[in-house]
Amino acid sequence: MQINSMQLGMIGTNCYLFWQEGDPRCAVVDPGDQGEVVAQRIESLGLEPVAILLTHGHFDHIMGIPALQARYPQLPVYCHRADTGGGRTTTQLFGSTFPTVCAFSNVRTYKEGDQVAVGPLTVTVMETPGHTPGSVVLRAEGALFTGDTLFRGSVGRTDLEGGSYDQLMASLRRLAALPDDLGVYPGHEGSSTLGEERRSNYYLMQALEG
Repeated sequence: MQINSMQLGMIGTNCYLFWQEGDPRCAVVDPGDQGEVVAQRIESLGLEPVAILLTHGHFDHIMGIPALQARYPQLPVYCHRADTGGGRTTTQLFGSTFPTVCAFSNVRTYKEGDQVAVGPLTVTVMETPGHTPGSVVLRAEGALFTGDTLFRGSVGRTDLEGGSYDQLMASLRRLAALPDDLGVYPGHEGSSTLGEERRSNYYLMQALEG
């Protein structure tokens, strides 16, 4: 599996493209902003997007969707139902108004255990609430796209609306049960492996002690 990453927007959210070598169909994980930049990267790599996969619904992970859907009108957006916005098309955060996932077209929901096909690849959804109620980790072959559930050396904040430290600790314990050699591709900062995080990430170690 091939993975291509880019940092987007003022917060530097990681957006990932992944695909099977030899097959042009790809998925876009968390197009945080600058959707035109994502579209240009897709085209430069000779790829064809078949899905936008969201790890959660915060604005810094979704703002590139309109430009991508303008370029690819039928492109579906997958998100956990708890993070779609509950029928509201806008939300307030940090004193500003942002669109919710409900504001976009062709939104589909996924939940624990659901699978999404990306060409010959299969993506499996793992519910990991804590940062948000609908946070998920997406597993594809040897990669975990962890959003703001697990970072290299840290975790996502739990003090925003819907956040729960106890739920995050439970989600981390679930992740810690997976194999060490899985790559960790988080929503911010650099990548890692699950084994490295189990050895050095304070929060993951704390979760295992709970």
